[in-house]
Amino acid sequence: MTAAPSSSAAQSPAALSSAPALPRNPHFDDHRVVWSDAYSGQYAPVAYDRQFDDQWRLFLEGREGFRDHTGVETSDEYIDDRIAELTGVRDHLWRKEWGVFAPLMARVTGRSARAARRGVGGRLWLEPKFPIDFLAGKRCLDAGCGAGRWTKTMKSLGARVKSIDVSRHGLASTRRFNDDVEECSLFDIPARPALHRAFDFTLCWGVVMCTHDPRAAFDAVASTVRPGGSLYLMVYAPTYHSSAQVLEWRARYHRECRTFEEKLAFAYSVADSPENAINLLDMLNTFYNWTIPEEVCRGWFEANGFRDITLLNRDEPNACGLHMVGTRPADATR
Repeated sequence: MTAAPSSSAAQSPAALSSAPALPRNPHFDDHRVVWSDAYSGQYAPVAYDRQFDDQWRLFLEGREGFRDHTGVETSDEYIDDRIAELTGVRDHLWRKEWGVFAPLMARVTGRSARAARRGVGGRLWLEPKFPIDFLAGKRCLDAGCGAGRWTKTMKSLGARVKSIDVSRHGLASTRRFNDDVEECSLFDIPARPALHRAFDFTLCWGVVMCTHDPRAAFDAVASTVRPGGSLYLMVYAPTYHSSAQVLEWRARYHRECRTFEEKLAFAYSVADSPENAINLLDMLNTFYNWTIPEEVCRGWFEANGFRDITLLNRDEPNACGLHMVGTRPADATR
């Protein structure tokens, strides 16, 4: 949203008429929060390069609430936690470094004592787990890499990773530990033949539901997976993110907050703790914030030729997202 006009500009009809108009918002204008494929093509794109950029900038600056958080941190301790969530293998990198002395060094360095603090932002409940060597040697795509925590996780498990995003600060963060980083939106993928059916494993985490057309975004991402490869999708479920409380917060954020400072202050004010501010800004700041039913996601996978479609967090209490993985058959022709 643009900043509030000055008092003189506010009195000028010409100034008001020259201000760029935002597209129609489905949540505030049409009372649509749960995505249906019937909505595909009805809404317009926005400046996706700016949607998440401030939170990645604040992460790089080390701002409270945007560091030491499961949703963004890329230090080895946090990456070990992500590896444990995916594979069930704890302290993978730490044990590679310290061997039999790993438990002792965890106590001496304070790593063990920091375990609870590393849970700010929430933990993943994924079953079945991936084998620890599942990604080793595979060509992987992090589609919408953000600050790069999943890029670094996949690389730490032996994958060769390409990272794409449109956020300037997200790309800068990811380039700290990955050389194969490219500015590219999900909607650019159809025009990039080099990305088509090029990857053994594509991960698209928390991106498609923040676009004007989640179905089109998913189809673009699905096109990157080669026969025999797999696609991991995370989207918001029609639970917490479509609740009355979240909808009220989002309406206030978009209608009342004009400057970024006001928006940031509001995110801190509604966060359960200052250390968790990034979760709130991430949820509030996007123009589109769709929630997507499991059956709709499953239909997307099936329409794109994927099989063995699995919901990985079915047993998660109070789940606010869906974690789904599907495999394209090795003999797939589409």
